[in-house]
This record gives sequence, structure tokens and C-alpha cells, in this order.
Amino acid sequence: MWKTLDGARLLLVWLLLASTGMPAFGATGKFVDRVFGDTDGNHKYVVFEPAGYAEDAEKTWPVILFLHGAGERGDDGRAQTGIGLGPVVKKRADTFPFLVIFPQCEETRGPILKSWLADSKDGKRALAILEDVAAKYRVDRDRQVLSGWSMGGYGVWDIARAHPTRFSAVVPLSGGGNPAWAPQLKNVPIWAFHGAKDPVVRVEETRKIVESLRAVDADTRYTELPQGDHDIWSTAFDSPQLIEWMLGPKTFETGQVAFRARPGERPPVEAAEDAPFVPAVEIPDAISVRLGNRMLNTLAVSIPQLVPAELLRGRVDDIHDSTVAEGRSFRVVLSGISYSGEIARAKIEAYRADRLNIQLGLKNLQMRIGGASLSGRSHSASAGPMSVVIGHRRPVWLSIDVTPYVQDRQLKLKLVATRFEIPGDNWYATAPAGVSARGLGMTREKVSNGLVNGVYGRKARIESEIRAMVPAMIPELERKLEVSEMTKLVSSFWPLPVYRPRLRAWPQAVATDKGGVSLVLGVTAAAVDANRAPKEPRRIAGVGTKLNEIPKSTNLWVGVAPGMLTPLTQLLIDADVARVHVSDIPEKKFARLVERNSLIAAIPDLRNYDEHVEIWSELVLSNPLGIGASAGDGNRLQIAAPKLHVSLAIRPNRAHPKWQPYVELDLTVVQKTEVGFRQPTRATRALQLNWVGEADVRIAARFASGYAPQDKTIDAQQLRALFADAWQAWTLGGPAAEIAVEDIDFGISRLRLSDAGWSAPNLYTEFGIPGVLLTNSTQRPLVYETKGPYSGWGGPYSLAPGETDEFEIGYPLTYRSSTSGISQTFTLPPGSHSEFRKPREGGPPALFQARELIPPFAKEAAGEEVTGAKSEKTTTQ
Repeated sequence: MWKTLDGARLLLVWLLLASTGMPAFGATGKFVDRVFGDTDGNHKYVVFEPAGYAEDAEKTWPVILFLHGAGERGDDGRAQTGIGLGPVVKKRADTFPFLVIFPQCEETRGPILKSWLADSKDGKRALAILEDVAAKYRVDRDRQVLSGWSMGGYGVWDIARAHPTRFSAVVPLSGGGNPAWAPQLKNVPIWAFHGAKDPVVRVEETRKIVESLRAVDADTRYTELPQGDHDIWSTAFDSPQLIEWMLGPKTFETGQVAFRARPGERPPVEAAEDAPFVPAVEIPDAISVRLGNRMLNTLAVSIPQLVPAELLRGRVDDIHDSTVAEGRSFRVVLSGISYSGEIARAKIEAYRADRLNIQLGLKNLQMRIGGASLSGRSHSASAGPMSVVIGHRRPVWLSIDVTPYVQDRQLKLKLVATRFEIPGDNWYATAPAGVSARGLGMTREKVSNGLVNGVYGRKARIESEIRAMVPAMIPELERKLEVSEMTKLVSSFWPLPVYRPRLRAWPQAVATDKGGVSLVLGVTAAAVDANRAPKEPRRIAGVGTKLNEIPKSTNLWVGVAPGMLTPLTQLLIDADVARVHVSDIPEKKFARLVERNSLIAAIPDLRNYDEHVEIWSELVLSNPLGIGASAGDGNRLQIAAPKLHVSLAIRPNRAHPKWQPYVELDLTVVQKTEVGFRQPTRATRALQLNWVGEADVRIAARFASGYAPQDKTIDAQQLRALFADAWQAWTLGGPAAEIAVEDIDFGISRLRLSDAGWSAPNLYTEFGIPGVLLTNSTQRPLVYETKGPYSGWGGPYSLAPGETDEFEIGYPLTYRSSTSGISQTFTLPPGSHSEFRKPREGGPPALFQARELIPPFAKEAAGEEVTGAKSEKTTTQ
């Protein structure tokens, strides 16, 4: 399950970032597809990069090499993340503290139990991949963990035997090894896991080797799950103790560490994949979006690369016409007409209310006529294929005016007008092939010339046929306006460690003006239990900005109404899934609420229980969360949990079958924060969450109904102090004080965060054009030329020593110069800063990535040129 309760902090991250189109960089970990090459070819694998990896240039990270089971063998490069450690890491992506390597066993026909052994091809390759990752990532080489499940568990035992000093910790699950290996494994920190009821690999496979290890006084831990079957990986890796042990086996407290007891069933954290989506709550005005014309045209640069070829490919109905030649009348039929072409340029602009203009620059638009026939009273002719080619010299613009509107919660485009005119010098017709003629005076040459001249004489008809293609293009354009990606993004950033509601965003209203497009989206949440869903979804009053209230930004502006959190959390409360065990909260100080020694001063009755007593402590959200403007200070945001219910239960020891309700705490928590924006470097942006003062925590405590304490004293203020201290450490000491925000990439276009904040009723982000910088750090002028994706070369320009040129663009810029007889051409990505300087090792000046943009993990490569960058941008496109 999601093991974080960063409710206040991560909620803000989600609300600020969820609708921008990109997740917060560093706010959560990510899985990266990679390829390892050796003499046998290329081999796909996956690396999990933990949250915060890219933010701390000095920190090294512990690493886990995980070997999967037999069912995930293959070469797709992804199956091995679906079973075992992968799903656990995905659910804890924002807190899992390791780099994790997922190689894939490609041998699918050999003996299963030998597939990962130390001398096998896949076993050797797994170690080579580990070494390759250690060379390319900031790996703590003193904390390298080997783990595997089932088939991978067998491999773990054997590889650890073959390399007893290689790993700081070894965790085999549901596997087995040879008891004779005990002397070789004696000094290896091992924690083995097996289910007592495993029907696939008998538990004796692990018991035997563990007994041999204990006989030689080895550093070995063993946890046998009494009710566990073969698939114990979720239970094992869900243990905070195991995570802590893997981080530092030698400093972990000695003795057997048992799993914390779990009375009853924990609530689900998400719906089953095949669960029907039955609407339960509808929240209008949840998300507001503004696309200014400046942004529309920046994004339009990428349309030629993103529009499918099928958009300009199709057929035209046969054309029936008549003509007079040399005094004779003919009926003309043009049949088998098809067309194809490409979009070379695109422009988008809103220019008035209810009007959006889309211009497509068509290039090499070819109309192919399969056959032509002419028939008269005593003369006839036929001809084979001929073509009409438009835009062979430069793009010819097709202008489309549409009115955006919303129908049945879908964005639609009403066609208003089209314009298309073919310049006389930018088209031609080819002579037909296979001409035949019948009748006195009818020759093939006359027929061919007549057909070609007839085409040229009917330019207006051809233009009309091109305009007639547009209605068929509109549905395809509408399909590109789906908002499903925003739905996925909003759902993926659910901030609480309780059940994640399934959401669907839908267009609610849209409008245009002379400066851009405004859009309001609603959100629908599905019932937690489809069988208990209401007959009709509950419709909440609008919580955010109305269409006419959206700021008229020229950039991309996104506002999210935090008021939507109230009905969403109420939905979970009603379904009894808004609860979490305090040990699942990442801030360790919360764990004191399950520790006897920490609680005994506040609850003296615990002295009647010895050190074996177990305490169950569950945090339940009893009233929905509220987020809004702080009373008396509209510039600050206030997060309120009006009623948190903490329920403590006890049992005398682990063997006791029943938990006794013990103490109940009722809390209210209110915290204020200021949302800000910071620019650490020219290339990076960050949100700042400045938590204001201490949280206002109020508490009431009582013994649970039905429990008769021997000491009825409860010091509520001591319990408040425990909770408030944990809350304070959680909100003020974590990474959410500043969250890096990635650029938004759309094809070759790029947008960068330019502002963020709170303006009731929205948390908002604004993205602008990042530009391209070019600095001359030499002692002589730099002479260079530039071009955009669709323009010719501009310049030459001269940049004086020590000066910087800035190109205010959101697309790539191609640069070329010639110095010391050496010609250089580079493509500079939007948002980049390049520096013309001498290499550190000496030699003629060259173009380099400016030092401030070099990622911390690549400092050793700081002297390399920017030859790898591929994008294009310039002031003229």
C-alpha cells in the first residue's frame, strides 16, 4: 500500500502539479528503462530511481539487485517489475530509500532452479548490470543488497556463496540452497523468508540451510510466516524492520525481529483492475486551464511531428463534369481520386469570442486521379493515372475557423469556415499515362493536353475539393482533445496512504477570446464498492473558478481547487477506508504511538503489561479534510483535519489471539503554509512550501468502552506532545519544503514553470517559454548563425566577449559557427544555456553546456561538448 501520510505536504504537491501535464521531479521515484550491451547483444532491464535522487548531488544511495521468479522470464524488459519487489516499490515510490535494479532472465527453456546461479549466463549478466549501474549512478558501494524470490531466491543463495564479500545484505525469499555452503556464507548478513505453507518450494529448503548456518554461528536471520504460501514477497518487503535492516545490517539491533502484528484485514488501497467505474461523486469546477495564444503557437510548432499521417490521406468522390473542345461537347468523368500530403507547419490562435483559427501549412499535397474518360456523340477517349501536386515549393496554408464547445462532456469543434487558395507558382499537374482516343481528329496528344489544361482551368474546383476534406478532419482533431491523460495524472498523485479514489476528469465549459482559450474541468469519483454505489452520483456545488473568472494569461495557467479534497475524503470516510496504521507513516516519530516505553508516562495503566505487550494504533479520518484560505490572511493556505480519531488496541503478547480496544484519542489539527516559487538555477524551478509556526493540535483522550483500567489516569497533554512532535517533524523536516518541478515537453516544444502560488479558490501554476541562452566566454567575438525547425539560416550574428544572447523561444534552436577553420553545428534544446569557451584540457574554443545546467551526477563529464543535444529553435521558427 501507499506508505506515506504526507497528507498536508504531498497534497499541496499534487494539487499544484497534478494538472500541469508533468509530475513533480523528485516528488516521487521513477522506473527507468535501460539497456545493457554485451557480446550477446542488448538486454533490457529497469532501474528504480528513488525520490530525491536528482536533487542531492553529493548523496550516494544504497542499491538492491532483485532477481525475479520463473514466471517473469523473457526479454520484454518489464515483466520482472510486476511480481516481487517491483509492486512494493511502485506503491512506495515516494519513500522507498533504495536504487533498485531489475534485470530479466532471458533463458526460458533451461532448468528453472539453475537460471540465476552464479555461473549461469543470466547470473553473470545480472552482476555485470549491477556493476554498470554502480558506475553510472551515485551508488553507495558499502550498501549493496542482493535479493530474489522463488527462482530468484535460489540464485541469491548461490551468488552470495560465490561472492561472499560482494554484498552488505542478502535477502532470499521462497528459495533454497545447499546446506554445505554454510562455511562460505558464515560472514554474510542474511535475512531469509519462507512461508510455512508454501506449495511450490517446500519450506524445508530454507530451514535446512538456515540450520546449517546457525550451526557455524553465522550472521543469519530467518522469518517463517506460519500462514504464508509461496507469494510472501508483499508481506516481507512491507516490513519496516526489513527495510531498516537492509539499510544497515551491522547496526541493526541483535536478536530475531518478528513482524508487527496485524489484527483483522486492512482496508484496500485501490480498486481491483476489473472493478466497474460507478460514479459516486461529481465535482464541478475542479480544474481551470488557460492556454494563451503565446503558448498555443509555441505548442503548435510540434504539431507536424505529432499529427498522424492518416489525417491527410483519403479518397474523393468521382468528379463528373462537361467541356467543349473544337466545337464538340464531351462528358468528363474523373474516377479513383485519392489524396495524401504532409503538414509542414501549423499555427493556432484564438482571435475573438467563440473563434479559434487553426492553420495547417500543407506540403507536397498530391491528388491522384486513377482514370479519366471523355465521351461525346462520335468521339471518346480514356486516360490512365495523372496527378495534381500542390505545395512542392513551399507550404500552402489551409485556414480553418472553428468554435470549441462541450457536448456530453466531450470537447467538440464546430466548423465555421475554411480558406484555401493555391498560388499559381506552387502547383502543377502531370500528363496522364495510357491515353487512348476514338473518333476523327482525336489524338492522344490532344487528349493529354486537354486533360492537363482542363485541370489548370479548374483550380477553383480543386481548391473546393481541398476545403471539402476539412469536415472529415474535424473528428480526428476532436479525438486529440481527450483529457484522459489528465485523469491518469490526477489519480496517480493521490497524496494519502489510504484508498486512492478512481477519478475521471471531464470538460465542463470552454471559451475563447482574442488572447487565448479558457477551459473548466469537472471530476467524477467512482464508488469504492460498486455494489453499494448510489443510484445517482452526488453532485457537489462548484468548488473552483468559473469560466469567466479564469485569468487571461498569455502563458499556460493551471488552477486546481483544493476544495475538491473535502468531498473526496468524505467518500472514503463513508466507505470506511480512510484509515492507516501509524507505523505506515514515514515519519518515524509516529511509531512512538505503538511503543510501550513511549506511552507509559501518558498511560500509566500500561505498567500492568510487561515488555511483551503489543500495541495496535490506527489513525482514522473521521471528518473530511479541508484546505482553503487562512482566516484573517488570504495569502496563506490553511490545512485542517477537523477530526482525527486514533484508536489504540493491545494484546498481552504476540501469541494472544484477540486484540482488546484500549484507548481512544480525538484530535483536531490545523496548520498554515505559504506557497512560493523559487529558481535555484536558470534551468530549474521549485515550489516552496513554507510552513508557518507550529500546528494547532487539540486532543481529548479516554479509555475505550468495555475496558476496565487498573489505573484510570490518562495524561492527554503528554499524548498531544507525542503527536505534535511527530507532526512537526513530518511537516517541517521533509523534502516537501522545496519540490523541484520538471519542464513540460510537448513534441519538440517545451514550457517551464514561471510562477506558482495560492489565489483563492485555486492553487495555481503558470508555465512560460524557457528561451535559449548563448554566452561568449572567450576574449574574441563569436560569429554564428541560427535557424528554427522550419526557417532558413539567419545571421550572421556577432556576440561580444562576456556577453549573452537570449532567444525567447520554446522550441529548439540550431546553431552553427566556424572558428579556427573548424565548423560546428549543434541543436540547442529550449531552456538550455550554452557557453562558447576553451576546453579545460586546451584547444580551440567550442560550444559547451553551461556549467550551471550540468546534472550533479554528471560533473565528471563537465568538459564534454553539447553534441548530443537534438532539438531545434529560433526566433523565427
